[in-house]
Amino acid sequence: NRAQLALILRYKLIMDDRRPNTFQQTQVNRKKEGVSRATYGTMLIALFMGLLNLIAFAMGADDITYFTVYFSFFLFLLSATLISDFTSVLIDPRDTQILLPKPVNDRTFLLARILHIMVHMFRVIVPMLLPAIVYLAIDYNFAVVTKFLISAALASLMAIFFINALYLLIIRVTTPERFKSIIAWFQIGFMILIYGAYQVMPRATAMENLQQFTVLDYSYVRFLPPYWFAASVVHAWWWLLVSSIASLLSVWVVVRYLAPRFNQKLAMLGGSSETLVSQKKSMGTLASETGYVKRLAGILTSGTVERAGFLFTWKWALRNRGFRMRVYPAIGYILVWFVISIYRNVFQLGESGETGLKGSAAGLLGLIYLSCFIFISAIQQISQADEYKASWIFYSAPVAAPGPILLGMLKALLAQFILPLAIVVMGLGFAWQGWVVLPNLLLGFSNILLISGLLLLINYKKLPASLPSNKADGTGNFLRGLLMLVFNGGFGVAHYFVYGFPIVVLISVLLSGAAVWLVYQRIARISWVEVATN
Repeated sequence: NRAQLALILRYKLIMDDRRPNTFQQTQVNRKKEGVSRATYGTMLIALFMGLLNLIAFAMGADDITYFTVYFSFFLFLLSATLISDFTSVLIDPRDTQILLPKPVNDRTFLLARILHIMVHMFRVIVPMLLPAIVYLAIDYNFAVVTKFLISAALASLMAIFFINALYLLIIRVTTPERFKSIIAWFQIGFMILIYGAYQVMPRATAMENLQQFTVLDYSYVRFLPPYWFAASVVHAWWWLLVSSIASLLSVWVVVRYLAPRFNQKLAMLGGSSETLVSQKKSMGTLASETGYVKRLAGILTSGTVERAGFLFTWKWALRNRGFRMRVYPAIGYILVWFVISIYRNVFQLGESGETGLKGSAAGLLGLIYLSCFIFISAIQQISQADEYKASWIFYSAPVAAPGPILLGMLKALLAQFILPLAIVVMGLGFAWQGWVVLPNLLLGFSNILLISGLLLLINYKKLPASLPSNKADGTGNFLRGLLMLVFNGGFGVAHYFVYGFPIVVLISVLLSGAAVWLVYQRIARISWVEVATN
């Protein structure tokens, strides 16, 4: 039914255009009217990844190595992009709930889904391949470009096989209800990986070992798909036959075996029994988690209201998918920069080939005060939630003042996001300079506690999960960002000037600790009027 087919496909594409892609989901503030023209954002991201793939042509000593590395990057990035951005389309039970009860025959339904997948892949694959096509047209010839396009099309079919196999494997080893959570973690990891590759790969191309590398030194590489596609471009045409048979065979396996089983599992996503079973199976895990968190709350908090704020914030931050999608990528970006800074400023390979430790006061202080931005990213988002109307629980409870709830929220965020990094940085500091660095470490993290308390007291007197996600103001965000830089940078610069004076550092630790106590006591006295007017 062509009329039905055109109508279904049209509205599927409209929904795609309004559905935020992986990177748009991490935006701190989205317009109230929602996302529009998300397709252009997806194509721009694919174009950026295509430019990143060109690094492959600077790694290696011959053409077969260039193209093998390129197709390795292409297969991975294409598969990861489709999993990140197209999972919400494939794993959507509303598709079957809305269309199947309607008078739509099976052929129309199936063809609409196939065309939808083809259109989506087209707008991802073409921008991703465009930079390589331009580069090959300039540096090689038309024949190479033609063979490259054929090999890229076959590689795309191979990527479809990998994605379907991965989907089926995940659904078979876990419950369908948890499938989306796994994909969400995959999206977060994928975004962090892209940022890390952007930071690391340009530097890797300057390494002499990579410039002399060739895949021909490894005999097993001939059994890997990226080599088949590369050989189809560089070597004889019979390699094209090998890659064609492998790709078409993988498509046949998808259609004949994987797709039917996947659709059967997909139908379970709309049921509630699977969710109930999943909840029952996870009760043991939740009980053990609750025990650990309660012990931590008992150590860090005082009073039942403060403890309740701690426990609520801790569990909500861990379990809310929207919060994770907005905060964890930003934390990942900071951690990547964190690791790169350690590699640059702390570890250095000597001329003798032995790894030594070196650095400066600025290097250690940079690691300490950089961790504060992780807390800033979390506290910016902790008050925003799609389920913000459920925050009536805070106002209906017989609590005289919200201060203890906010103090519990602050301590939960510090324990969840700063404490692990503090342990790592202290370990690095002891390995770097020994116990003599302890006063400066204490001063640095005491200042982090002080900065965090001041930021909440001045700017973020908001209850957790109590505001809609689009509650934002551009000017306010700019001023808040400027204030964060001034606070963090000011404390870091002041610490740098007293770093080499142990007596001054010890006195500063006492003063900073006293300031932390005063600020946190003030947070505990925040009134309902202050929360309403903030």
